[in-house]
Amino acid sequence: MELRMLLLLSANSKTAYTVDRIVALDFISCYAADFSLPYGNLHGQNNYKYGEISNRRMLVQEAVKASVTKGLVNVVIDRGYLFVISEQGLKYIRKLKDAYASEYKTIAKAAVKKYRKDSDEDILASIQSFSLRSLKG
Repeated sequence: MELRMLLLLSANSKTAYTVDRIVALDFISCYAADFSLPYGNLHGQNNYKYGEISNRRMLVQEAVKASVTKGLVNVVIDRGYLFVISEQGLKYIRKLKDAYASEYKTIAKAAVKKYRKDSDEDILASIQSFSLRSLKG
Protein backbone atom coordinates (compact mmCIF):
# COMPACT_ATOMS: atom_id res chain seq x y z
CA MET A 1 0.00 0.00 0.00
CA GLU A 2 2.83 2.36 0.85
CA LEU A 3 4.38 1.97 -2.60
CA ARG A 4 1.08 2.49 -4.40
CA MET A 5 0.38 5.56 -2.29
CA LEU A 6 3.79 7.02 -3.16
CA LEU A 7 3.22 6.27 -6.85
CA LEU A 8 -0.18 7.97 -6.65
CA LEU A 9 1.19 11.02 -4.86
CA SER A 10 4.01 11.26 -7.42
CA ALA A 11 1.44 11.44 -10.24
CA ASN A 12 0.89 15.09 -9.27
CA SER A 13 3.69 15.85 -6.86
CA LYS A 14 2.65 19.46 -6.22
CA THR A 15 -0.80 18.56 -4.88
CA ALA A 16 -1.57 17.52 -1.31
CA TYR A 17 -4.26 14.89 -0.73
CA THR A 18 -6.49 13.79 2.12
CA VAL A 19 -6.53 10.16 3.20
CA ASP A 20 -10.00 9.83 1.63
CA ARG A 21 -8.75 11.10 -1.72
CA ILE A 22 -5.77 8.76 -1.64
CA VAL A 23 -8.08 5.82 -0.86
CA ALA A 24 -10.49 6.72 -3.66
CA LEU A 25 -7.88 7.44 -6.33
CA ASP A 26 -5.93 4.31 -5.43
CA PHE A 27 -9.08 2.21 -5.74
CA ILE A 28 -9.91 3.79 -9.10
CA SER A 29 -6.34 3.28 -10.28
CA CYS A 30 -6.47 -0.41 -9.39
CA TYR A 31 -9.82 -0.91 -11.16
CA ALA A 32 -9.44 1.66 -13.95
CA ALA A 33 -11.52 -0.16 -16.55
CA ASP A 34 -14.55 -0.13 -14.24
CA PHE A 35 -14.30 3.67 -14.01
CA SER A 36 -14.18 4.30 -17.76
CA LEU A 37 -10.45 4.92 -17.89
CA PRO A 38 -8.75 3.48 -21.00
CA TYR A 39 -6.78 0.84 -19.09
CA GLY A 40 -7.32 -2.65 -17.78
CA ASN A 41 -7.89 -3.47 -14.14
CA LEU A 42 -4.45 -3.91 -12.55
CA HIS A 43 -6.00 -6.19 -9.94
CA GLY A 44 -8.13 -8.16 -12.39
CA GLN A 45 -11.85 -8.78 -12.24
CA ASN A 46 -12.97 -9.06 -8.66
CA ASN A 47 -16.62 -9.43 -7.64
CA TYR A 48 -15.80 -8.31 -4.10
CA LYS A 49 -13.65 -5.27 -4.93
CA TYR A 50 -16.05 -2.74 -3.42
CA GLY A 51 -15.71 -4.48 -0.08
CA GLU A 52 -12.04 -3.47 -0.12
CA ILE A 53 -12.74 0.22 0.51
CA SER A 54 -13.02 0.09 4.30
CA ASN A 55 -9.88 -2.05 4.66
CA ARG A 56 -8.04 0.08 2.16
CA ARG A 57 -8.68 3.17 4.30
CA MET A 58 -6.96 1.53 7.28
CA LEU A 59 -4.06 0.44 5.07
CA VAL A 60 -3.66 3.96 3.67
CA GLN A 61 -3.65 5.47 7.16
CA GLU A 62 -0.84 3.08 8.16
CA ALA A 63 1.03 3.77 4.91
CA VAL A 64 0.78 7.52 5.50
CA LYS A 65 2.17 7.17 9.03
CA ALA A 66 5.07 5.02 7.82
CA SER A 67 5.85 7.31 4.88
CA VAL A 68 5.78 10.46 6.99
CA THR A 69 8.07 8.82 9.55
CA LYS A 70 10.53 7.85 6.79
CA GLY A 71 10.45 11.36 5.29
CA LEU A 72 8.86 10.15 2.02
CA VAL A 73 5.68 12.18 2.55
CA ASN A 74 5.18 15.63 4.05
CA VAL A 75 2.17 16.77 6.06
CA VAL A 76 0.32 19.95 5.15
CA ILE A 77 -2.24 21.34 7.56
CA ASP A 78 -5.08 23.14 5.79
CA ARG A 79 -8.54 22.49 7.25
CA GLY A 80 -7.25 19.09 8.26
CA TYR A 81 -4.28 16.94 7.38
CA LEU A 82 -3.16 16.69 3.77
CA PHE A 83 -0.25 14.69 2.41
CA VAL A 84 2.19 15.45 -0.38
CA ILE A 85 5.14 13.42 -1.60
CA SER A 86 8.50 14.79 -0.46
CA GLU A 87 11.63 15.22 -2.57
CA GLN A 88 12.99 12.08 -0.88
CA GLY A 89 9.80 10.24 -1.83
CA LEU A 90 10.16 11.32 -5.45
CA LYS A 91 13.77 10.10 -5.52
CA TYR A 92 12.61 6.76 -4.13
CA ILE A 93 9.82 6.41 -6.71
CA ARG A 94 12.17 7.24 -9.60
CA LYS A 95 14.15 4.10 -8.70
CA LEU A 96 11.14 1.84 -9.29
CA LYS A 97 11.42 0.46 -12.80
CA ASP A 98 9.14 -2.59 -12.83
CA ALA A 99 6.12 -2.92 -15.12
CA TYR A 100 3.50 -2.76 -12.35
CA ALA A 101 4.88 0.50 -10.93
CA SER A 102 5.07 2.05 -14.38
CA GLU A 103 1.54 0.97 -15.32
CA TYR A 104 0.09 2.02 -11.96
CA LYS A 105 1.68 5.48 -12.22
CA THR A 106 0.32 5.95 -15.76
CA ILE A 107 -3.17 4.99 -14.63
CA ALA A 108 -2.90 7.09 -11.46
CA LYS A 109 -2.02 10.16 -13.57
CA ALA A 110 -5.15 9.56 -15.65
CA ALA A 111 -7.31 9.11 -12.52
CA VAL A 112 -5.89 12.24 -10.89
CA LYS A 113 -6.58 14.21 -14.09
CA LYS A 114 -10.11 12.83 -14.52
CA TYR A 115 -11.14 13.60 -10.92
CA ARG A 116 -9.07 16.75 -10.31
CA LYS A 117 -12.12 19.03 -10.08
CA ASP A 118 -14.19 16.63 -7.97
CA SER A 119 -14.33 16.85 -4.20
CA ASP A 120 -13.31 13.86 -2.11
CA GLU A 121 -16.98 13.28 -1.34
CA ASP A 122 -17.88 13.33 -5.04
CA ILE A 123 -15.20 10.77 -5.88
CA LEU A 124 -16.33 8.46 -3.08
CA ALA A 125 -19.95 8.90 -4.22
CA SER A 126 -18.88 7.94 -7.73
CA ILE A 127 -17.30 4.75 -6.38
CA GLN A 128 -20.48 4.01 -4.44
CA SER A 129 -22.55 4.57 -7.58
CA PHE A 130 -20.39 2.11 -9.55
CA SER A 131 -20.73 -0.33 -6.66
CA LEU A 132 -24.52 -0.15 -6.74
CA ARG A 133 -24.57 -0.58 -10.53
CA SER A 134 -22.36 -3.66 -10.27
CA LEU A 135 -24.72 -5.21 -7.72
CA LYS A 136 -27.66 -4.68 -10.06
CA GLY A 137 -25.76 -6.33 -12.88
